[in-house]
Amino acid sequence: MLDTLKEVFNEIDNLDREKVMELMRKVINIDTSVPPGDKYREFLDIIKPDFEKLGLSCEEVIVPEELIKEIPLALEGPRINLVATKDFGQNDYVSFYAHMDVVPAPKEGWKFDPFEATMIKSGKIFGRGVADMKGAIPCLIMALQFIEQFNLTPKFNIRVLLCTDEEIGIWPGVRYLKEKGYVKGIVYNMDAVNSPIIPVGSGGDLDVVIETHGQSCHSGVNFMGVNALEEMIPIMNELIALKRIVEERESNDIPGFPRPGTGEMRNMFPMFNLDIIRAGEKANIVPDLCTLTVNRRFIPDEKVEDVKQEILEAIERGKAKSKALEVKTYFMYNYPAVRIDPSSPASTRMKKVLSLVQNIPEEKILTIGMSGSTDMGFLTDHDMVIRGVGSAGSKQHGVNENIRLRDVKLFIKEIISFLCIEL
Repeated sequence: MLDTLKEVFNEIDNLDREKVMELMRKVINIDTSVPPGDKYREFLDIIKPDFEKLGLSCEEVIVPEELIKEIPLALEGPRINLVATKDFGQNDYVSFYAHMDVVPAPKEGWKFDPFEATMIKSGKIFGRGVADMKGAIPCLIMALQFIEQFNLTPKFNIRVLLCTDEEIGIWPGVRYLKEKGYVKGIVYNMDAVNSPIIPVGSGGDLDVVIETHGQSCHSGVNFMGVNALEEMIPIMNELIALKRIVEERESNDIPGFPRPGTGEMRNMFPMFNLDIIRAGEKANIVPDLCTLTVNRRFIPDEKVEDVKQEILEAIERGKAKSKALEVKTYFMYNYPAVRIDPSSPASTRMKKVLSLVQNIPEEKILTIGMSGSTDMGFLTDHDMVIRGVGSAGSKQHGVNENIRLRDVKLFIKEIISFLCIEL
């Protein structure tokens, strides 16, 4: 098997650039930004034939409108998910997951049109979603093409899940697919970087919207009104105090990133951000409404009910010092937290794959908890691995998002190895 893999790897090393870019243009050149997420139909019409040519049977699954209405955003069009399956006569499945949506990409600052995949001479590929995460889909297609070309027999049946609305949560497509029984076996989430790291956790995601209500009046007679912005400040002070407490916490057992500026290692820790504040229309009007949005990333050790409760208690402490006429609080639970067993069959297999493909000892492969959140939180009863085609410099969600051709090749090798190697 190893001799065959060497032959396959050599073929991958000599991949034609135009073949790579033909697939990259298919996925990147369709603007699947969410909101509104109105191009899922167009995207699947372009990419589904590539899976059908490889012998995968395809089924489209639409998230019902009554569920999508729970998402407080301006969404357009059906939320169509693709489930593609190929049975290799094995007992177990690997479900390869990718989300089709991307965050919006204003063109200011981009070297190239963000919705026209572009490769430069060095092999760097630019475009919105190449790293997060549509660029992984061509890698999977090419991996399956090599498996077919070299007549390899995967150790698993294969299921591909191309899903909607990961970037906004609440009802991402994979949550609905899970509830309807479409997710099978090991979940191979292709939304990550290719460093020699095995993610073993990710944060849950909770948004909190707080409103202070006052009474508007002319700024020249402000004593006749109640300034909703100013009366938000006591609440903000209590939330900032809570932030300091929260961000000192650590997971009991999930390694995390070093403390910024010190390099001191610590376990995975939660994050608390005051992200958006809006109030007022004109400088000569005392604002009667102030809205603050807080984003709370909680670790698997925390319970979302406890997270909500301590925020409510902080708001109540601030409210006692505020003259706001009314304070309203709304919670949006976007994603559960994720914990992955570092000794699970999937994690063990991935360590061997990384050791083989990246030529590093298994003991040098780190396990770490990610500070970001993922819709994998809805699949916590599945064994899973999280790997991707991006790198630390890929600028996910940023201007000039990019991946490298050499990482495309590396990721293809990882997928093939995960499916085919003997343990």
